[in-house]
Amino acid sequence: MKKIVLAIDLGGTNFRVAAINEQGIIEKRVKKPTPVQEGCNSVFTCLLSALGEVYQCFPKKQIYGIGVGVAGVIDIEKGIITQSPNLVGFDGYPIKEKLDASFLESLPKVIDNDANMAALGEKWKGAGIGVNNLLCLTLGTGIGGGIIIQGQLIHGADGMAGELGHIIVDPSGPKCNCGNQGCLEALASGSAIKREAIKALLHHPESELYKRCQGKIENITPEIVYHAARAGDPIAQKIYYEMGRYLGIGISSLINIFNPEMVIIGGGVSKAWEIFFPTTQKEVRLRALKLPALRARIVPATCADDAGILGAAYSVFKLLE
Repeated sequence: MKKIVLAIDLGGTNFRVAAINEQGIIEKRVKKPTPVQEGCNSVFTCLLSALGEVYQCFPKKQIYGIGVGVAGVIDIEKGIITQSPNLVGFDGYPIKEKLDASFLESLPKVIDNDANMAALGEKWKGAGIGVNNLLCLTLGTGIGGGIIIQGQLIHGADGMAGELGHIIVDPSGPKCNCGNQGCLEALASGSAIKREAIKALLHHPESELYKRCQGKIENITPEIVYHAARAGDPIAQKIYYEMGRYLGIGISSLINIFNPEMVIIGGGVSKAWEIFFPTTQKEVRLRALKLPALRARIVPATCADDAGILGAAYSVFKLLE
């Protein structure tokens, strides 16, 4: 009988629940909006309902554990969401304790940051198969990161290692949500692209980008900027050029520090790969130490939205070994 692990990817916009077997095949999945505006108890109730929906599809003896990836800082030993900017009201939330008090009480549980889980997912079933030293950057609203060295996920003293989006790439740059200034996240994330597009459009109403958002600059998205850049709009192209440049500066430092075999780039913003990556690669070749830069392959993620749930399942299978 195949072993099944329940996997959760809890984000501020959507959450995913899946049943995944030892081969990394997703046998059942549920995706729903995260009702953050209704509070943490409502979110957990919806999550538990989705878990029940998946759980009932399999014999109880076939389910071996639960892996959970959460957008935020996690106390891994206690299973507490210490801090989460995208899950309002979840700071200090004891998610493992809540799961232990549910119908899932007897199952082993692993709780970790969602970007760490995505890194594990890419190593298990994605771009990082067979790679033991890799970094994973997820470019979304913010920038998440995971570090795997000699096959092991690096957590650090407080479980906060891997906050790659908060390395400083421009000390005089814009303020980041973390309170610092010039973080990679403030210059190369989806939020950064949107901010720079809004600033540019205030001065360039004649641009293709302005037409694509129908004059409503508050509705601009990184996707709209991407499509305008592909259509040849110089404003949009410059935004992605700058984003790619800062990403390259950040990756250069990471390569010099960690000497990885591979740097995997995922998240929604990575869909604009052909627009920003030539600039990113140029910056890495210019700034990183030569030998580590030649060794490190910089590649797009291949698991897409499934990276987090695959990594969550993998973390439990490793626990059970």
